[in-house]
Amino acid sequence: MDKCASKPMTNDIYVCLSEESSILNKQYEESFKNLLIKIKNEKKFVINFNDLNNDLSLSKKKWESWIDAECLTEADVYQKETRFYASIYDMCMIKNYTSRIDYYNNFKFN
Repeated sequence: MDKCASKPMTNDIYVCLSEESSILNKQYEESFKNLLIKIKNEKKFVINFNDLNNDLSLSKKKWESWIDAECLTEADVYQKETRFYASIYDMCMIKNYTSRIDYYNNFKFN
């Protein structure tokens, strides 16, 4: 989001925020996959391996649903179907993807 902040308030910033949200979504998915691989590789240290895998997947689905609703709520303050509305949603998603990526990358299980 920092790289977008330097752009003037034109179409460029809306495009930048949308692209940044998409990039972080891919990084978020990749960090989750990497976490599952890390857990599988350290399976001998994980007491409840199957439960952990299942609960992580369930948690991911619930987080995605919750964060979508949260970001829509933030954007709903503004007029729908405008670039500004979409940019508010994207900024919220960027903030939350960044946080969740950090959570997955630093997840401790042993």
